[in-house]
Amino acid sequence: MTTKHTLTLSEKIQLIRENEEKVSYRTLADRYKISIGSVSNIIKRKVEYIDSYEQNESSTKKRNLRDEFSQQHDQQVYEWFVIQRSKNIPVSGPLLQERARQIRQQLGGTAASDFKASNGWLQKFRIRHSIQHRVICGESAAVDPKTVDEWKKRLPSIIEQYDPNDVYNADETGLFFKALPDRSLVMAKEACKGGKRSKERFTVLLCTNMTGTDKLKPLLIGKAAKPRCFKHLNIKQLPVTWRSNRTSWMTASLFDDWLVCVNQIMIKQKRKILLFIDNAPCHNADIEYSNISLKLFPPNTTSELQPLDQGIIKNFKCYYRQYLVKHVISRCAIATSSDDIIIEALDAVHWTKRAWQAVTQSTIGNTFRTAGCVCSTIKNVANTTINSDSDSEEEILTNDISTALQNLDLLLVHLNIGGQSLSAIEFIEVDEDTSAFNEWNDVDNSLIIVDEQRHNNDDNDEDDDMPTETPPKVIEAMEMVRRLHLLAATQQPQLHSLISQLDSQLTQLFIDSKGVKQTTIDDFFHRN
Repeated sequence: MTTKHTLTLSEKIQLIRENEEKVSYRTLADRYKISIGSVSNIIKRKVEYIDSYEQNESSTKKRNLRDEFSQQHDQQVYEWFVIQRSKNIPVSGPLLQERARQIRQQLGGTAASDFKASNGWLQKFRIRHSIQHRVICGESAAVDPKTVDEWKKRLPSIIEQYDPNDVYNADETGLFFKALPDRSLVMAKEACKGGKRSKERFTVLLCTNMTGTDKLKPLLIGKAAKPRCFKHLNIKQLPVTWRSNRTSWMTASLFDDWLVCVNQIMIKQKRKILLFIDNAPCHNADIEYSNISLKLFPPNTTSELQPLDQGIIKNFKCYYRQYLVKHVISRCAIATSSDDIIIEALDAVHWTKRAWQAVTQSTIGNTFRTAGCVCSTIKNVANTTINSDSDSEEEILTNDISTALQNLDLLLVHLNIGGQSLSAIEFIEVDEDTSAFNEWNDVDNSLIIVDEQRHNNDDNDEDDDMPTETPPKVIEAMEMVRRLHLLAATQQPQLHSLISQLDSQLTQLFIDSKGVKQTTIDDFFHRN
């Protein structure tokens, strides 16, 4: 007779994998010292066990809650715990027990008043979800190395069924899009909760696959639905996806809308992708999509496990601020004061696009590998492009970022703001701790949804720094280009090709503006 034996979660996953390789129930029962009926039950519940495994639940976990009501209660308590820890809020044992009792009362039922959230319940809850006592007590906000190592061990089995081109990561970051390299701009995160600072902050959502071959169009969230500098533009034709609300934060509804759009793209391309996201309150991983499978990173580990946090976002911001500094330098030649140096939302849109384009496939591939995203097919690609005897992925990634920082430092040499300019690394980290979603309002201790996309038309004209000078007409711009040709011919011949392209574009715009009207050569001459 088979000896009774309870398997851990890791053992159940191993059993399921062996069954997929056509190992018989009898062989599995003998190998794991359980009954054939137990093997059958594990196989029937394999979807549940695989999901628990991919959610980084404890490898030593032996049993799931059998009662569906208890599972619902357990899940809600854990979600609340994750949200608090994502905000680095210390959670003590008694606090967790009290919240568990509140949730049990909210769920109702005949036995609601009998639930005591005892110390025994707390201990089992901690074991089920691999919660260390030091994390519960809030003694440290540091990443737990054991959780990171466990996730990296499981990650290859999670992504192995997907082509490397179909494994994605998405993340938001706050961006002070007007920030100059001035030390007075280094501020505490709390200073950006509202007021003028919120108008100078955008939230940027970036998403890429692990090979770097598909960088999705950036999502940019601003305060105004249509800034004045967008007046004559079709927002749908911008090089970014533009969204807005009164806080410039990512919200649950905005994120869901973005996912719907990405899902539609994947349907058209006939692809099914795996998308990794963090545990931000605005990320709802419970909604199912036909062509997107969502996976959450373990709580409080994104600084180690999320590829975009391993250097991609830093690289992006470095390029963005290179374009910003070049803009400032170009304006300094004609500006009479700092007030003449204007940075508009439209500038930020184009710099965002160009900065995202500048992030290389090499940088993206290295960050994914550093975060543990490695599979057999991607290893082969990596071995053909990276000498195994040369620097490691981490060193190559560091070199990528260092080169971008050096280029930014070279640009900053040309700027002197009151003798207190920031270094390149200080400049790109000026908004590092700026929240991309609402993390202050914790009313009702539940998921926070800030959905204020639709607001009064007054919000459309909030770009106070919009220049008041009259823009030139096309014919006047063509005259400016003629003078640029003169510059290229006499002093800067390397500019000739670019100026010729601009000249051609302006000429075509001029012709199109004439419509069907017969154009004579006299129309191309400016009349005084």
